[in-house]
Amino acid sequence: MAMKALHYRFAKKQRGSALVVVLLIFALAFALSVEVVYRQHRVQTRTANLLDWDYRYQYAIAAETLAIQALIDDYEDDQRNNEMVDDCSKEKWAGPFTFPYEDAVISATVQDLQGRFNLNSLVVFNNNEYQRDPEAITRLETLLVAVLPPSHTRYASPLANEMADWLDTDTLVNGPEGAEDGEYRLRRTPNQPILDESEFRALRSFDAELAEAINAMQKPQTQTRTQTGTTNNPGPLRFSDYFTALPLGTPLNVNTAPKAVLEAWLAPYNAQAAAQTIVQDREASPYTDLNTILALPALSELTPDQRSALQAQLGVGTSHFQVVIEVAMESGLSRLVTRIQRSPQGDTRVFSRSLVPVLSALEPACNPD
Repeated sequence: MAMKALHYRFAKKQRGSALVVVLLIFALAFALSVEVVYRQHRVQTRTANLLDWDYRYQYAIAAETLAIQALIDDYEDDQRNNEMVDDCSKEKWAGPFTFPYEDAVISATVQDLQGRFNLNSLVVFNNNEYQRDPEAITRLETLLVAVLPPSHTRYASPLANEMADWLDTDTLVNGPEGAEDGEYRLRRTPNQPILDESEFRALRSFDAELAEAINAMQKPQTQTRTQTGTTNNPGPLRFSDYFTALPLGTPLNVNTAPKAVLEAWLAPYNAQAAAQTIVQDREASPYTDLNTILALPALSELTPDQRSALQAQLGVGTSHFQVVIEVAMESGLSRLVTRIQRSPQGDTRVFSRSLVPVLSALEPACNPD
């Protein structure tokens, strides 16, 4: 009897242990199944997002192709008219454009990069090195005084000199307001022309206080979305829209440059009054040659060397353009910024392409004041 009772208790304990094992196996299997379903759902969602993103990207590339064709058509028109001129009033490429296509709405604007201040103009290539250009530094300082918040114009001179030190070949600080490798902890100066104007933000004096003041001052154009597309109401240019980074020797297009850029460019000659005349005259008809500009009363006192230098620095046409494309679909919103070079022979090539966050309305077409 004692043996039977012991066997009964042992069997009962075995059945209880087996139940616990079964429950543990069931819990483990349930947890694994939940994890598999979760990961599968995450992969499916990620794949769907990538497909949607690629779908919008392909639309943007198609719009980019249309913009390139518009630049080619404009070049052919200029050849037929024998006027190689680019301005903001009559060009086919200026835009803005908005049109629906199947399940998307595509919006685009085109800007003339040669109507902006080329930061690389602060240096000249001489004796196999990049050297500071004092006149160009004066120009940049003048422009910064005009476009910085009034409370922060004290930043103009340091930024202009630091930008020149950022570009020049030597590693010596030129003047009390310059900055070279020793003044930067986490980066080094490139000591050569830059590829993008965003490097302006890397300068020592471009601190958080200045960035916050610029963001508070900027009043970008408003944007209205409708069922048929996006409508931009152009407003003042944003701070970054005054600057670009182009090859050395690229001329400034007087037909598209904002008044502030023209005034800054003419500042070394004390001829800022000519900028207002240029802006007024080009509204009626774009300039077709530089002789008309050099004949303005404000420029009549220039020396032959100054006139020759100004002729090399200014132009009436453009070779570098920027296309900003926005594709809106139910799945999301994407923005592509493409920079295009059109050679004097009419050939075009994309030299920069980037996807950027949609943080504000599209840039206005061309470069309005």
